[in-house]
Amino acid sequence: MSLKNLTKLFLLILACCLMFYGYGYYKKYNTLARVEGKIKMGRYQDALSAVQQLENSLMFRILSKVEKKDPVIAYNKGVLYTLMENRKKAGAEYRKAMETNDLVLKARAIYNNANLIATDMDFSTAAMQYAEVLKIDANDFQAKKNLERMRLGEQQFNTMFSPERQEREDRIEALKLIPWGTKYKYSGEQKIRW
Repeated sequence: MSLKNLTKLFLLILACCLMFYGYGYYKKYNTLARVEGKIKMGRYQDALSAVQQLENSLMFRILSKVEKKDPVIAYNKGVLYTLMENRKKAGAEYRKAMETNDLVLKARAIYNNANLIATDMDFSTAAMQYAEVLKIDANDFQAKKNLERMRLGEQQFNTMFSPERQEREDRIEALKLIPWGTKYKYSGEQKIRW
């Protein structure tokens, strides 16, 4: 084989590989656009099955050898699991999506994961996640608002079990046990006015 034919063969193989990669990229984003439409229509199970079909396709499996992880797919699956109220799987998918270099996607994944953590009443962890979102995007109003809510919730939660509050509740219980006289003679029960 001559150098000219070898060069043509190499360019042909390179062109085929680029076309294959481009088609896979197109198919992925076309599927994600359809998934977004199904989510807007409330057809979450159909959207999840479309994402799973994409993951099981031969094209995607071959491309996954080149790109080890796909955070966009993980993020979209996390959104679907959140909408389907499967928090455990949603949190796992958001954690996969957090490992990306795309700062916008990373901030969205962290924010949604913080929302899941907040619904489980883990205020301090959720506050740390919202603070991490604010490190990425300092102008995120929702993250700022939720961070303040988590700090307030953490304060209320901590004061709920503080010794001062317990002492106050003990005094109230003690007042309930004190006999208040027989002012109301027509009733056998002691009456307490608050």
